[in-house]
Amino acid sequence: MNKPSVIEFDAVDIWQEDKLVLSGVNFRLAPAETCYLIGKSGSGKTSFLKAIYGSIPIKSGEAKVAGFDLGKLEDRDVPMLRRKLGMVFQDFILFDEWTVGRNLLYILEATGWKDRAQMTARVLQVLEMVNLQGHEKKPVTALSGGEQQRVVIARALLNNPPIIIADEPTGNLDPDTSDEILYLLNRLAREFGTSIIIATHDYRLIQKFPARVYKCEDSRITEVE
Repeated sequence: MNKPSVIEFDAVDIWQEDKLVLSGVNFRLAPAETCYLIGKSGSGKTSFLKAIYGSIPIKSGEAKVAGFDLGKLEDRDVPMLRRKLGMVFQDFILFDEWTVGRNLLYILEATGWKDRAQMTARVLQVLEMVNLQGHEKKPVTALSGGEQQRVVIARALLNNPPIIIADEPTGNLDPDTSDEILYLLNRLAREFGTSIIIATHDYRLIQKFPARVYKCEDSRITEVE
């Protein structure tokens, strides 16, 4: 019997306005699985990720993400879809003038949490998950690049999403720090059953942390054998 998939694309065409970016996309991601998405700049990686998180509408084929049918997704459903997705980008997009804890509480407020004690407890919990316990009162500017990326991963984990989308998560980091971030993502997949899709140009990481690889090329996404 096939394992259930948290992301499932069948014969999906992905358009950016009137330009066909990716044709006939077939893709599966299982629970607790990590996979890589590679390809040159402009090959469609970002468009594919945008389709997953509901920024590009699906007009043909079938696409399901975390129980949502993207072909039937309405604007009002997009925030609920995104609660199921943790987002990690190359640019940290943190509020530099705030502490680590304030950055995380802001996301909980924005996603409808109300109980202050529960919110504080969740912030401390996710900081422990990324090995940043005791950093909640530190200003973001006092952290190294690797620590800031771990705050971004903690932020992505706040609503306990089944899927993390990481777009070039190590693009601004040195090799040793990049390794730390990949160790962390792999541990999250293993311990918490999180599914992770990592778009990257860093082939060294793929060799060091093997997983399935999909390549965007010539308007297609194909699995690299």
